[in-house]
Parts: sequence; C-alpha cells; structure tokens
Amino acid sequence: MPTNLPPEALKKWEEYSEAQSPEEKLRKLQEFYSLMPKHKGTEKLEKFVKRRMSELRDEIERQKAAKSKRGGFAVEKRGAAQMVLIGFTNSGRSTVLSKLTNANPLISPYPFTTVEKPEEGMMEFKGAQIQVVEAPPIVPDGGKLTNLAISLSYNSDILGIVLDGRINPVDQFNEIASILEKYNISLKKPRGVVRVIRSKAAPGIIVKNKGRILDGSEYDVRKILENYGVRQAWVEIEGEVSLSDVEESVLSEKKYKPFILFVTHADDELAKKNVEALRKLGVLVIPVDLSSEVDREFLGEYILKELNLIRVYTKSKAEKGFSERALVVRRGTTAREVARIIHKDLYENFRYAKVWSKRLPYSPMRVGPDFELEDGDAIEIIG
Repeated sequence: MPTNLPPEALKKWEEYSEAQSPEEKLRKLQEFYSLMPKHKGTEKLEKFVKRRMSELRDEIERQKAAKSKRGGFAVEKRGAAQMVLIGFTNSGRSTVLSKLTNANPLISPYPFTTVEKPEEGMMEFKGAQIQVVEAPPIVPDGGKLTNLAISLSYNSDILGIVLDGRINPVDQFNEIASILEKYNISLKKPRGVVRVIRSKAAPGIIVKNKGRILDGSEYDVRKILENYGVRQAWVEIEGEVSLSDVEESVLSEKKYKPFILFVTHADDELAKKNVEALRKLGVLVIPVDLSSEVDREFLGEYILKELNLIRVYTKSKAEKGFSERALVVRRGTTAREVARIIHKDLYENFRYAKVWSKRLPYSPMRVGPDFELEDGDAIEIIG
C-alpha cells in the first residue's frame, strides 16, 4: 500500500481482508476508514473504501430480505473446487446436476422449481471431487432470485452456464454475460491475470510467475501484498501484468470466472445446429440430453486445468499402496509444501521425498524440498 498508512490502519485492513461475513467486513472497513489519513496519496484507496462500504451495505440488505423470505441461502464449499450451475428458468440446470453427480433434484417443466435452497452434489473422478451446485434461476429483470444466483456465482470457482439449446443459446449466453458483468463478474479473460489465493498452508507469499511483470519484480509483488496485510498466499501470474494489476487484485471486487457452457435438449435438431454456433465462440460446450451420459472424467480434468489445480497421491511408510483419494493442490506446489499440508511435523522434519511419475526417467525418484509436482504424481515424504 504505497500510502504510508499507520500500523493501526494496516491492522484493521488485515482484519477486513480476513473477515468472512459482510457484516464483519463492513465493521472492519469502517474502522479502517476512520484511521486512514485522507490526502492526495490515498485518493484511490479512499474511493475504493467508500464504494466497497456501499456495496457491503447493499449486500447485507439483500441477504436480510432473502433470509426473511427463505430462511437463509448458503452453500459451504466442499471437494477440490466448486462449480455453480446458472441459467434462466427451465434451462435444464437440474438435468445437468443429475448428469454430473448422484444428486436427485426435482426435475420439472414448471418454472422456479429451485427456489427454496440450492441443490448440490459431488462429481467424482480419479480420486478427486468437484462440488456442483444448482443456483436459482436468473431472472432478466433482477430481483431476489437473481441476487441469490449471483451471490453463489461470485463465490464459486468456476461457472457452468446452462442454456436451452432450442432457444437461440448464443443470445441467452450474451444476456447472462451482460447480467453477470453488472454484478462485477466477468467472463472475459484479461490479457494478464493475478490470482491471490490466501491460505494458511502457504509458507509466506509464494509467487508462481508463469507470465511477465511489466514494471517490476516478484519482490515488488510481495511488498505490495504485504502492505495490504497479506501474509500467507499463493500468487499466480499469467500473461502480462503490471504492479497496478497486482494492487487491483486486492482492491477491485470484480472477478474473472472461467466457465463451461452446458446446452440442454441437445438431441433436438435445432439444438444441434446451435451447439455448433456456440463452439465458434471458442469455449467448451457440453451437449446434454436425457439419453446420453456426460464424460465426467474429461470434464473434471478440464476444470482442474482451468483452475490450475493438480492431483497428487500420497503414501506413508505404513501403507503398501497409494491413497485412493487424491490431494488436490495448486499447480507448482513443491514437495515440501505438500508435507506442510499433510502434517506440520513432516514439514518441519522434511529430509527428502520419493516421487513416482511417468514423466520421470525412473520411479521412485528421490527429490528435494523444491521439486515441483505435476498432475498424477505420487509422493512419499521422508522425515
């Protein structure tokens, strides 16, 4: 934070960043605002704080209205990642959920079936799980249902946009993208992306630079984040970014969301033509109909790749084989970082690791703490 804020203000900013509920975030941000100096050097920050406090007040009011109507509406994240299914009324969200998971949502030709609470299920593939959540329908004119769908979308890892293949899905997609944009959710991947993933498992601020920092270094990135109260995080950089982009990743509430298009009624002749029109947009399109299955393994691996996640299988001295359930971690995670995730003692007493992988000249290979793992690797930590 290039504004020389006093320690008391920085502490409140850190507390705001770590707060979970909108009420707590608003309270901490108000305390921060009362402590921050107001001058030319803090103009940008002051504008952000005022705008964010206004947004939090609106969010609190929306949640109060929703709770009074339906008694609460939240989904705790489970599994390796969360995909939220969104779409207009009767687009086929429940059908997609049932195809991807073992959930049995009520599938009805009548509108507004999913309004009381979100339906959810787990998509399993090769030792990993993706949580799939069906949001209420998006209503073009807005309203409570749209607000609830947007809230789930904003907190998701990836979106599954469900389109009725019989009703010009290109127009449906463009309209949904426009609605999401109004709520600070962008489907357009920028030229460069900075992701700050806060985690207590991170041994400090770890920069995974797969792109180019135009006007600074990784040291500058760490200093900016430290000044904003970030202490433990993985920072992923893709494409070309500036230090302003790093700052915006902390300040801005706008989020880019990767997405997949699911086109229902795909066995309809008109829908088949519309699927081809959507594919010309250069995005992943999954046709869905009642008579065929969705390739969960392909879809799961695509989602992990989009989110920069990999599966690592673990082994201990007491076990003969490898774990069936994979440990899902960020791409670029090292052997010692895996040890930290498994157990504090393994991390502190790390000597070396054995790694089994098809990409290695032989397996197991003895590796050091900084060895970066890839998807499908198996590891045994020796402490």
